[in-house]
Amino acid sequence: MKDISKYTKNLKKWLDFYKLCKSKLHHLSTWIISRIRQKKSRNNKNFLGEFVQIQKVNFLEWAIFQKNILRKSFLFLIIDRYLLKSFFKIFLSVFVVLVLVIVGRLFVRLLQYVVDGRFDVNMIFELLFLSTTKSIILLLPFAIMIGLVISLSKLYRDSEISALKASGKFKEVFTKLFYTISIPSFFIIFILSMFISPHVITNIQKTKIEAAATSEIGLTSPGKFIQMKDKNWIIFVEDIEDDISKRIFIKSSENNKISIETAEEGDEFLEDGIRRLVLKNGQRYTGTPGTGNFQVMKYDIHEVKLLNTTPDFSVNYRMKGLYDLISDKNAALASAEIQWRLFAPISVIILVLFAFVLGDVAPRQNKYSNILYAIIIYFIYSNLIIISINGIQKNTLFFSIFGTWWVHAFAILICLILFKNNKNQILNFNYIKNRIENLKHKL
Repeated sequence: MKDISKYTKNLKKWLDFYKLCKSKLHHLSTWIISRIRQKKSRNNKNFLGEFVQIQKVNFLEWAIFQKNILRKSFLFLIIDRYLLKSFFKIFLSVFVVLVLVIVGRLFVRLLQYVVDGRFDVNMIFELLFLSTTKSIILLLPFAIMIGLVISLSKLYRDSEISALKASGKFKEVFTKLFYTISIPSFFIIFILSMFISPHVITNIQKTKIEAAATSEIGLTSPGKFIQMKDKNWIIFVEDIEDDISKRIFIKSSENNKISIETAEEGDEFLEDGIRRLVLKNGQRYTGTPGTGNFQVMKYDIHEVKLLNTTPDFSVNYRMKGLYDLISDKNAALASAEIQWRLFAPISVIILVLFAFVLGDVAPRQNKYSNILYAIIIYFIYSNLIIISINGIQKNTLFFSIFGTWWVHAFAILICLILFKNNKNQILNFNYIKNRIENLKHKL
């Protein structure tokens, strides 16, 4: 026979409390009536003091009782802890995989920059850490979505959801799980995206400039052809005498024209925050291959600006703070940047809703079957946001009016349709597929 003691425990407490209050009120009313009937007015002061004391004791007992009830109602049940533990394990696994992919891709790119001569090798790890942090802020909602889809799919596949529905706490547990995941994630990602991300991007740009300023373009490596892809240069230095490069050869290309430059000597120096290359006693040949039309220029000194180490960061909206964006005169660019930063925190709530829909799989279905749909949804969602941001920056009429909000509303609508399809069999995709096949056979 089913043990119902746990169901009647709270009821028994409430009944005991009701009897206690009824008894107290009865004694209180009897005492008040008896005191009123007394003819001695000199005891009125004591009467009021005793009355206030009794009311104070009763109120404290009621407050303590209500506090215990509220504390117990917000405690996590065993099933809540089980679901959260399962989610966090899978989320951490997905998060680690994404971090490894990001780190691997960025590391290869930074190594290529070192080979091209853009950065010094000592700057790789600092740039790797900052760039990875910037990418993680954007990918946190996606990792939360995938982790929740897998954990819920496991719950449905193992038929644990049936036991949860039989207990009568299905909606309560899932509602608590939704708020427990979405609300803290929203505030954490909001702070990271709105306030931390601009500082990270600023530090990335400063580190890149510092790395480029300290790297050499090839003048200190005699006897080697060194390629600089950022300037489309090929540099060759024959020898170095007294820290001065001798007999320099530079080939560059720009706008379908090729330039070949030779100089007897050259050097690099940093002045007023600008890194320059100075070539002396040389010639420059510029023209289009195959036309025979070349210009020849001889010079005594030729200065080439390589890098500005003190750029104006105020023109980069990715580096501006929230207050600067709100007060900025260029409303289109400022609005685009604010809505881009809001994308991550808003998307985490919408993607969690999608996860609850996509996590509903058949008992014998693979728990990873809906991950492909989750990836497609995130891909379409994020690309529509990017298209909207570009439209806002270009001050297009539609995007200037609706911004990125239409994308969030459209995503919520799709989530609602999928939910209705799974739960209420409205717009059943199998039914539509069968109808299309029948029409094909008839035609």
